[in-house]
Amino acid sequence: MPMPLQRIPPGPLPSDDQRSSASIAQATAESGLRQRLARMAAGVARLAQGIEQQLSRNTEGEHPSASGLKAGRVYLVGAGSGAGDLLTLRALHCLRQADSVVYDRLVGDDVLAMIPSGVERHYVGKARGHHSVAQEQIGQRLVSLALQGKSVVRLKGGDPGVFGRMGEELAALDEAGIRCEIVPGITAASSACAAMGVPLTDRAHAQTLRLITAQQCREGGEPDWASLAREDETLVFYMGLNKLDAICQGLRGAGLADDWPIMLVANASLPDQQSLIGRLEDMPRRLAQSPLPSPCLIIVGSVVTLAHQRLEREAHAVTEPVTLSNV
Repeated sequence: MPMPLQRIPPGPLPSDDQRSSASIAQATAESGLRQRLARMAAGVARLAQGIEQQLSRNTEGEHPSASGLKAGRVYLVGAGSGAGDLLTLRALHCLRQADSVVYDRLVGDDVLAMIPSGVERHYVGKARGHHSVAQEQIGQRLVSLALQGKSVVRLKGGDPGVFGRMGEELAALDEAGIRCEIVPGITAASSACAAMGVPLTDRAHAQTLRLITAQQCREGGEPDWASLAREDETLVFYMGLNKLDAICQGLRGAGLADDWPIMLVANASLPDQQSLIGRLEDMPRRLAQSPLPSPCLIIVGSVVTLAHQRLEREAHAVTEPVTLSNV
């Protein structure tokens, strides 16, 4: 049987004195809130003023050039791996606004085509065994152009900070008191693996990534093969096509299995991209049978098996006849 509802009588209404006390308390609280908001607004204003003053000090003596960039400043810009549509928006802005562009051999034609016709071009490309301009002279040219009041874009293939000798150019600019900005680009390791449809790292294959210059493989300067011969990481060798045999021998001698996966990718992200997938023991022979052009990356690690599996699936999808059972 349900219990009867009980009526609870209302409490007494507040007296005039109680209402007055509540109004005073509310007004006091609102006044305190307004004071806190006023203090916060004043703090924000002081912070904004400080930032404006700092920016003014940072750009003191600098004026926008006719191009819109800072006159007398050098922009160290990564051109990416060659494909024009992989260039960053910031890099494109710099190219379109520059007075002078100093560029390398590995900058793609698609990217060079984005430089406006009226912009000065200075080619300082390097190839194996032939440097058109010495590195020291490149630094001097950057300084000279900036001292003329020009906005200068130093355009480098890939990312300027990855085996691009950016540190030497930064040192030359710093010594001359030239301000500079670094604009990162997509490095070849990223674009090569992306083009092959595989990750650089993977929880099941590689928890570590190493980017290595194969120039260490020259006589008297070999890498520490024992530290590189691990099965839980991906190795990416730059500038190593002519050092492939030494790389395969070094890794095998340090303990990696003869059948450990290795992949070569030339002209990554470009229409004429080429690749070879194999094992440490047979890749030098495969390269001799099917030569690849430079630039070419050497990728070593378990993630390469993913590329092999993907290529097999794609080949199977192309050759398999279409029937009702597989539509």
